Amino acid sequence: MSVREKILWAAGVILLIILYLASSTDLIIKEREVQIHPVSIILNDVNDTYFQNFKKGVDQAAQDYYADTSYTTLYDEISQEQQLWLINREIEDGAEAVVVVPVDSADLDGALAEHRSAVPLVILGEGPMENGVCGRILVDSRGAGKLLAEEALKEQPEETVWYLIAGRLDPANTDLILEGVKGVLEEQGAEYVLTGADRNGKPIRSAMEEAALSGKKAAVIAMDKEILTEAAEILKSEPELQAGILGVYGVGSTTSLLGSLEAGVIDGLVTFDQYTAGYQSVETAVEAIRSADLKETVQMDYYYITGENLREKKYETMLYPME
Repeated sequence: MSVREKILWAAGVILLIILYLASSTDLIIKEREVQIHPVSIILNDVNDTYFQNFKKGVDQAAQDYYADTSYTTLYDEISQEQQLWLINREIEDGAEAVVVVPVDSADLDGALAEHRSAVPLVILGEGPMENGVCGRILVDSRGAGKLLAEEALKEQPEETVWYLIAGRLDPANTDLILEGVKGVLEEQGAEYVLTGADRNGKPIRSAMEEAALSGKKAAVIAMDKEILTEAAEILKSEPELQAGILGVYGVGSTTSLLGSLEAGVIDGLVTFDQYTAGYQSVETAVEAIRSADLKETVQMDYYYITGENLREKKYETMLYPME
Protein backbone atom coordinates (compact mmCIF):
# COMPACT_ATOMS: atom_id res chain seq x y z
CA MET A 1 0.00 0.00 0.00
CA SER A 2 1.41 3.35 -1.02
CA VAL A 3 1.96 6.24 1.40
CA ARG A 4 -0.89 8.15 -0.29
CA GLU A 5 -3.32 5.23 0.27
CA LYS A 6 -2.25 4.93 3.91
CA ILE A 7 -2.92 8.62 4.43
CA LEU A 8 -6.37 8.32 2.85
CA TRP A 9 -7.24 5.32 5.03
CA ALA A 10 -6.07 7.12 8.17
CA ALA A 11 -8.03 10.24 7.20
CA GLY A 12 -11.14 8.12 6.65
CA VAL A 13 -10.81 6.49 10.05
CA ILE A 14 -10.29 9.87 11.73
CA LEU A 15 -13.32 11.29 9.91
CA LEU A 16 -15.51 8.40 11.10
CA ILE A 17 -14.34 8.90 14.68
CA ILE A 18 -15.09 12.62 14.50
CA LEU A 19 -18.56 12.01 13.07
CA TYR A 20 -19.33 9.43 15.76
CA LEU A 21 -18.21 11.70 18.58
CA ALA A 22 -20.08 14.64 17.12
CA SER A 23 -23.33 12.76 16.76
CA SER A 24 -23.12 11.13 20.18
CA THR A 25 -22.49 14.50 21.90
CA ASP A 26 -25.20 16.39 19.93
CA LEU A 27 -22.61 18.55 18.18
CA ILE A 28 -24.07 17.78 14.75
CA ILE A 29 -27.25 15.74 15.19
CA LYS A 30 -29.21 17.30 18.01
CA GLU A 31 -31.98 15.29 19.58
CA ARG A 32 -35.33 17.02 19.70
CA GLU A 33 -35.73 18.64 23.10
CA VAL A 34 -39.01 17.61 24.70
CA GLN A 35 -40.56 20.15 27.04
CA ILE A 36 -42.37 18.63 29.99
CA HIS A 37 -45.33 20.61 31.34
CA PRO A 38 -46.30 20.25 35.02
CA VAL A 39 -50.09 19.97 35.34
CA SER A 40 -51.84 19.62 38.71
CA ILE A 41 -55.13 17.74 39.05
CA ILE A 42 -57.29 18.85 42.00
CA LEU A 43 -60.22 16.58 42.80
CA ASN A 44 -63.33 17.35 44.85
CA ASP A 45 -63.33 14.41 47.23
CA VAL A 46 -61.18 13.05 50.03
CA ASN A 47 -61.69 9.59 48.55
CA ASP A 48 -60.57 9.52 44.92
CA THR A 49 -61.71 5.98 44.10
CA TYR A 50 -64.53 7.49 42.02
CA PHE A 51 -61.88 8.94 39.70
CA GLN A 52 -60.10 5.70 38.75
CA ASN A 53 -61.16 5.89 35.10
CA PHE A 54 -60.64 9.65 35.02
CA LYS A 55 -57.07 9.13 36.25
CA LYS A 56 -56.41 6.49 33.59
CA GLY A 57 -57.37 9.05 30.95
CA VAL A 58 -55.16 11.65 32.62
CA ASP A 59 -52.20 9.26 32.68
CA GLN A 60 -52.59 8.39 28.98
CA ALA A 61 -52.82 12.05 27.96
CA ALA A 62 -49.78 12.82 30.11
CA GLN A 63 -47.78 10.32 28.03
CA ASP A 64 -49.13 11.61 24.73
CA TYR A 65 -48.64 15.31 25.51
CA TYR A 66 -45.51 15.20 27.70
CA ALA A 67 -47.26 16.39 30.85
CA ASP A 68 -46.00 15.78 34.37
CA THR A 69 -49.27 15.30 36.23
CA SER A 70 -49.79 15.24 39.98
CA TYR A 71 -52.97 14.70 41.98
CA THR A 72 -54.20 16.67 44.93
CA THR A 73 -57.22 15.65 46.98
CA LEU A 74 -58.98 17.50 49.78
CA TYR A 75 -58.45 16.85 53.44
CA ASP A 76 -61.18 15.49 55.73
CA GLU A 77 -63.19 18.72 55.63
CA ILE A 78 -64.50 19.26 52.11
CA SER A 79 -64.89 22.93 51.22
CA GLN A 80 -64.50 25.15 48.19
CA GLU A 81 -62.34 27.50 50.24
CA GLN A 82 -59.87 24.70 50.89
CA GLN A 83 -59.87 23.74 47.22
CA LEU A 84 -59.14 27.34 46.16
CA TRP A 85 -56.21 27.36 48.60
CA LEU A 86 -54.91 24.17 46.99
CA ILE A 87 -55.17 25.72 43.51
CA ASN A 88 -53.05 28.69 44.64
CA ARG A 89 -50.57 26.38 46.35
CA GLU A 90 -50.11 24.26 43.21
CA ILE A 91 -49.52 27.40 41.13
CA GLU A 92 -46.92 28.65 43.62
CA ASP A 93 -45.23 25.24 43.48
CA GLY A 94 -44.75 25.54 39.71
CA ALA A 95 -47.83 24.09 38.02
CA GLU A 96 -48.19 25.52 34.52
CA ALA A 97 -51.88 24.55 34.38
CA VAL A 98 -54.43 23.19 36.84
CA VAL A 99 -57.36 20.84 36.20
CA VAL A 100 -60.14 21.22 38.79
CA VAL A 101 -63.16 19.10 39.69
CA PRO A 102 -64.98 21.73 41.81
CA VAL A 103 -66.46 21.14 45.21
CA ASP A 104 -69.02 23.82 44.34
CA SER A 105 -68.96 25.16 40.78
CA ALA A 106 -70.75 28.41 41.59
CA ASP A 107 -68.52 29.19 44.58
CA LEU A 108 -65.38 28.48 42.55
CA ASP A 109 -66.46 30.79 39.73
CA GLY A 110 -67.25 33.50 42.29
CA ALA A 111 -63.82 33.14 43.91
CA LEU A 112 -62.06 33.27 40.53
CA ALA A 113 -63.93 36.48 39.69
CA GLU A 114 -62.17 38.08 42.66
CA HIS A 115 -58.82 36.36 42.26
CA ARG A 116 -58.06 35.50 38.63
CA SER A 117 -55.82 32.48 38.23
CA ALA A 118 -52.24 33.17 37.17
CA VAL A 119 -52.12 29.98 35.07
CA PRO A 120 -54.64 28.27 32.74
CA LEU A 121 -57.44 26.39 34.49
CA VAL A 122 -59.46 23.52 33.05
CA ILE A 123 -62.66 22.97 35.02
CA LEU A 124 -65.13 20.10 34.94
CA GLY A 125 -68.48 21.83 34.84
CA GLU A 126 -70.39 24.73 33.35
CA GLY A 127 -69.40 28.35 33.84
CA PRO A 128 -67.75 31.39 32.24
CA MET A 129 -64.58 31.19 30.16
CA GLU A 130 -62.81 34.00 32.01
CA ASN A 131 -60.61 34.76 35.03
CA GLY A 132 -57.99 32.25 33.92
CA VAL A 133 -60.39 29.50 32.83
CA CYS A 134 -59.26 28.29 29.40
CA GLY A 135 -61.20 25.04 29.18
CA ARG A 136 -64.44 23.47 30.34
CA ILE A 137 -65.27 19.77 30.31
CA LEU A 138 -69.05 20.05 30.23
CA VAL A 139 -71.40 17.45 31.64
CA ASP A 140 -75.05 18.32 31.11
CA SER A 141 -76.21 17.66 34.65
CA ARG A 142 -79.78 18.73 33.96
CA GLY A 143 -79.84 16.45 30.93
CA ALA A 144 -78.44 13.61 33.05
CA GLY A 145 -81.28 14.05 35.52
CA LYS A 146 -83.84 14.01 32.73
CA LEU A 147 -82.39 10.84 31.22
CA LEU A 148 -82.32 9.15 34.63
CA ALA A 149 -85.96 9.98 35.36
CA GLU A 150 -87.15 9.03 31.88
CA GLU A 151 -85.54 5.61 32.03
CA ALA A 152 -86.64 4.97 35.62
CA LEU A 153 -90.26 5.82 34.76
CA LYS A 154 -90.21 3.26 31.95
CA GLU A 155 -89.23 0.51 34.39
CA GLN A 156 -91.71 1.15 37.23
CA PRO A 157 -95.54 1.25 37.50
CA GLU A 158 -97.36 4.54 36.96
CA GLU A 159 -98.52 4.73 40.59
CA THR A 160 -94.93 4.59 41.93
CA VAL A 161 -94.01 7.24 44.51
CA TRP A 162 -90.49 8.52 43.88
CA TYR A 163 -88.26 9.36 46.83
CA LEU A 164 -85.66 11.87 45.66
CA ILE A 165 -82.55 12.14 47.82
CA ALA A 166 -80.70 15.31 46.92
CA GLY A 167 -76.92 15.52 46.68
CA ARG A 168 -74.21 16.52 49.13
CA LEU A 169 -71.31 16.98 46.69
CA ASP A 170 -71.11 20.07 44.43
CA PRO A 171 -74.57 21.52 45.20
CA ALA A 172 -74.60 23.54 41.98
CA ASN A 173 -74.17 20.34 39.97
CA THR A 174 -76.56 18.13 41.93
CA ASP A 175 -79.20 20.85 41.97
CA LEU A 176 -79.21 20.67 38.17
CA ILE A 177 -79.56 16.88 38.26
CA LEU A 178 -82.46 17.26 40.69
CA GLU A 179 -84.03 19.91 38.45
CA GLY A 180 -83.87 17.52 35.49
CA VAL A 181 -85.39 14.64 37.48
CA LYS A 182 -88.21 16.76 38.93
CA GLY A 183 -89.02 18.25 35.53
CA VAL A 184 -89.66 14.83 34.00
CA LEU A 185 -91.63 13.53 37.00
CA GLU A 186 -93.84 16.61 37.05
CA GLU A 187 -94.39 16.46 33.32
CA GLN A 188 -95.56 12.84 33.67
CA GLY A 189 -97.67 13.58 36.71
CA ALA A 190 -95.64 11.27 38.94
CA GLU A 191 -95.78 11.69 42.71
CA TYR A 192 -92.48 12.37 44.45
CA VAL A 193 -91.09 13.17 47.89
CA LEU A 194 -87.92 15.25 48.25
CA THR A 195 -85.68 14.39 51.17
CA GLY A 196 -82.10 14.90 52.29
CA ALA A 197 -82.00 18.22 50.47
CA ASP A 198 -78.81 19.45 52.17
CA ARG A 199 -76.16 18.43 54.64
CA ASN A 200 -78.60 19.04 57.50
CA GLY A 201 -81.41 17.00 55.89
CA LYS A 202 -82.69 13.60 56.94
CA PRO A 203 -80.10 10.84 57.17
CA ILE A 204 -80.07 8.55 54.16
CA ARG A 205 -81.25 5.65 56.28
CA SER A 206 -84.37 7.57 57.33
CA ALA A 207 -85.20 8.30 53.70
CA MET A 208 -84.75 4.65 52.73
CA GLU A 209 -86.89 3.48 55.65
CA GLU A 210 -89.59 5.98 54.77
CA ALA A 211 -89.69 4.68 51.20
CA ALA A 212 -89.60 1.01 52.16
CA LEU A 213 -92.20 1.25 54.93
CA SER A 214 -94.59 3.69 53.26
CA GLY A 215 -96.97 0.94 52.23
CA LYS A 216 -96.89 2.33 48.68
CA LYS A 217 -95.05 1.29 45.56
CA ALA A 218 -91.88 3.27 46.16
CA ALA A 219 -88.62 3.83 44.29
CA VAL A 220 -85.55 5.91 45.09
CA ILE A 221 -83.46 8.29 42.97
CA ALA A 222 -80.17 9.55 44.46
CA MET A 223 -78.60 12.70 43.02
CA ASP A 224 -74.94 11.92 43.63
CA LYS A 225 -72.59 8.96 43.95
CA GLU A 226 -72.02 9.45 47.67
CA ILE A 227 -75.71 9.13 48.55
CA LEU A 228 -76.28 6.32 46.05
CA THR A 229 -73.36 4.34 47.51
CA GLU A 230 -74.69 4.77 51.04
CA ALA A 231 -78.20 3.76 49.96
CA ALA A 232 -76.85 0.61 48.27
CA GLU A 233 -74.86 -0.37 51.37
CA ILE A 234 -77.97 0.03 53.55
CA LEU A 235 -80.01 -2.20 51.27
CA LYS A 236 -77.29 -4.86 51.12
CA SER A 237 -77.23 -5.10 54.91
CA GLU A 238 -81.01 -4.88 55.39
CA PRO A 239 -82.86 -7.13 52.91
CA GLU A 240 -86.22 -6.22 54.46
CA LEU A 241 -85.76 -2.63 53.29
CA GLN A 242 -84.67 -3.77 49.85
CA ALA A 243 -87.86 -5.84 49.57
CA GLY A 244 -89.97 -2.73 50.20
CA ILE A 245 -88.42 -0.65 47.43
CA LEU A 246 -89.24 -1.30 43.77
CA GLY A 247 -86.10 0.27 42.34
CA VAL A 248 -83.03 2.34 43.14
CA TYR A 249 -81.50 4.75 40.61
CA GLY A 250 -78.79 7.36 40.61
CA VAL A 251 -75.67 8.95 39.20
CA GLY A 252 -72.11 7.61 39.33
CA SER A 253 -69.88 4.72 38.27
CA THR A 254 -67.55 3.67 41.06
CA THR A 255 -66.45 0.06 41.25
CA SER A 256 -68.74 -0.34 44.25
CA LEU A 257 -71.75 1.08 42.41
CA LEU A 258 -71.12 -1.08 39.35
CA GLY A 259 -70.94 -4.12 41.62
CA SER A 260 -74.26 -3.15 43.21
CA LEU A 261 -75.74 -2.65 39.75
CA GLU A 262 -74.59 -6.08 38.59
CA ALA A 263 -75.94 -7.64 41.80
CA GLY A 264 -79.36 -6.04 41.29
CA VAL A 265 -79.22 -3.81 44.37
CA ILE A 266 -79.21 -0.79 42.08
CA ASP A 267 -81.46 -0.84 39.02
CA GLY A 268 -80.03 1.91 36.84
CA LEU A 269 -77.19 4.45 36.67
CA VAL A 270 -76.49 7.49 34.58
CA THR A 271 -72.81 8.20 34.00
CA PHE A 272 -70.40 9.71 31.50
CA ASP A 273 -67.11 8.57 30.00
CA GLN A 274 -64.68 9.55 32.74
CA TYR A 275 -61.66 8.17 30.87
CA THR A 276 -62.27 10.59 27.99
CA ALA A 277 -62.97 13.44 30.42
CA GLY A 278 -59.61 12.86 32.10
CA TYR A 279 -57.78 12.59 28.79
CA GLN A 280 -59.29 15.74 27.34
CA SER A 281 -58.71 17.68 30.55
CA VAL A 282 -54.94 17.21 30.25
CA GLU A 283 -55.00 17.63 26.47
CA THR A 284 -56.76 21.00 26.88
CA ALA A 285 -54.44 22.04 29.72
CA VAL A 286 -51.28 21.40 27.68
CA GLU A 287 -52.72 23.14 24.62
CA ALA A 288 -53.55 26.13 26.82
CA ILE A 289 -49.98 26.25 28.12
CA ARG A 290 -48.72 26.32 24.54
CA SER A 291 -51.34 28.79 23.29
CA ALA A 292 -52.31 31.65 25.60
CA ASP A 293 -55.44 32.46 23.59
CA LEU A 294 -57.00 29.00 23.83
CA LYS A 295 -60.65 28.81 24.89
CA GLU A 296 -62.08 25.31 24.51
CA THR A 297 -65.18 23.48 25.69
CA VAL A 298 -65.70 19.73 25.47
CA GLN A 299 -69.23 18.37 25.78
CA MET A 300 -69.48 14.94 27.40
CA ASP A 301 -72.36 12.55 26.69
CA TYR A 302 -74.29 10.74 29.41
CA TYR A 303 -75.32 7.08 29.24
CA TYR A 304 -77.93 5.04 31.08
CA ILE A 305 -76.47 1.77 32.36
CA THR A 306 -78.37 -1.22 33.74
CA GLY A 307 -77.32 -4.64 34.98
CA GLU A 308 -78.40 -6.05 31.61
CA ASN A 309 -76.31 -3.78 29.37
CA LEU A 310 -73.39 -3.30 31.77
CA ARG A 311 -71.27 -5.87 29.95
CA GLU A 312 -72.01 -4.65 26.45
CA LYS A 313 -68.73 -3.86 24.75
CA LYS A 314 -69.28 -0.10 24.37
CA TYR A 315 -70.11 0.29 28.06
CA GLU A 316 -67.58 -2.22 29.34
CA THR A 317 -64.79 -0.37 27.52
CA MET A 318 -65.96 2.91 29.03
CA LEU A 319 -66.50 1.64 32.57
CA TYR A 320 -63.55 -0.76 32.75
CA PRO A 321 -60.81 0.79 30.58
CA MET A 322 -57.57 -1.13 30.19
CA GLU A 323 -54.55 -0.04 32.17
